[in-house]
Amino acid sequence: MRRIDLPNIVPGMVIGRSLYNSLGQTLLKSGTMLSANYIRRLEMLGIPCLYIREPSLNLPEVKDVISDETRVTAMVRVRDILEDPSKETIALRTEGALSSVKDIVRELLRNSHAVVNLTDIRLDDDYLFAHSVNVCVLALLTCISLGYTQNKLHEVGLGALFHDVGKIMIPKPILNKPGSLSPEEYAIIKRHADHGYLLLKDIPIAKDIAYQHHERVDGTGYPQALTGGHILETSQIVAMADVFDALTAHRQYRVGFPAHEAYEYLSASGNKAFDMHLLRVFLKNIAAYPSGLTVELSDGSRAIVLDTAPGAPLYPRVRLLSTQSDIELSHSTLHIVKVLTGNESVTDN
Repeated sequence: MRRIDLPNIVPGMVIGRSLYNSLGQTLLKSGTMLSANYIRRLEMLGIPCLYIREPSLNLPEVKDVISDETRVTAMVRVRDILEDPSKETIALRTEGALSSVKDIVRELLRNSHAVVNLTDIRLDDDYLFAHSVNVCVLALLTCISLGYTQNKLHEVGLGALFHDVGKIMIPKPILNKPGSLSPEEYAIIKRHADHGYLLLKDIPIAKDIAYQHHERVDGTGYPQALTGGHILETSQIVAMADVFDALTAHRQYRVGFPAHEAYEYLSASGNKAFDMHLLRVFLKNIAAYPSGLTVELSDGSRAIVLDTAPGAPLYPRVRLLSTQSDIELSHSTLHIVKVLTGNESVTDN
C-alpha cells in the first residue's frame, strides 16, 4: 500500500486500510473504491491522507504494531472516560481501560521487533481519544525496550492512556484555538496537569504521569518546573510520546509535521527537554519514514518505503519504482532526501 495525501486522492482509487471513528464505527472498509462523494466527506472530516491499494506496484500490506480491533476498543474506552471524567466514572471504567492496556502489552510483546511504521489517520473530532491510545503504544514500546516487568507495563500503560484526562476540564474554544494563546489562556491550558492529578489521585503512577508529563529536565516545563532526576522516568517516557504524537497529528488549525521532522525535533531535545538515554531508547522504536511513503533518494530515483528495522529509524527498506527492486538503506550508500506526496511520484523519471 502507498500513503497518499488527501488532495492527491482521486475517484477510483481503492482504500487499503479501514477507517474508524472513536465510537468504534467503520467509516470506510478496506477495499472500498473511492468516489468523489467519499473524498468530499473525508475532507469534511479532516482526514489528511489514506493508504491506497495499487496492484501495479505490488506493495505489501502496511501493518500496525497492534491490531485494529485492539486500537479501536481502546479508543472507545478512552472516549467513554474522557467524555465524563468524574472520579466515579474513572473508578467504574478503569477496569475496561486496564483490559485494553493488557491487550496492547500482549500484542507488543508478541511482536518483539515492533516499530511504529504507520501514520495514524484520525478524524479532527477524535484527536484526544486517538492521541491517548497512540501515546500509550509509544510509551509501552519504550518501556518494553527498557525491560519493564509486565505489571509495571500495565501501570505505565494506564497512566499513558489517561495522561491528558485533565484536558477535558479545559474550555474547548481555548483547547482548540488556532494561532497563539494569550498568557491567560496558556495558564488555563497548563491547569490540565493539575486537573489530571486530582482526577487520578487514587491511581498510583497514573496520577504522577498526568501531573508530570509536561515537565522537562532543564526546568522549563510545568506545573512545578522540576529538573533532571526529580521527574519520574515513566513521566518522561510518556512526555516524549506525547510530544511526538502531537507534532505528527493533523489538527483543525495546523498541518502535522512529517514523521522525520518530528523525529529530528525530538533528537535535538536530548538533555534539554528529556534525558538523553531515554530519548535514544524511545527513538529506536520510531520509523522516521513510515511505511507507504513515496520518497526521493540521493541519486534522484524514487521509491516506496516498505518497512523499518528496529534501531535503524532513518534507514528503511524501500522499493525502487524504476526497477521494482528492494534496497536496505542501512546497507546502501543511498539515503532519503525528500518525501513526495503527489501522484506524479508513482512513476520514476
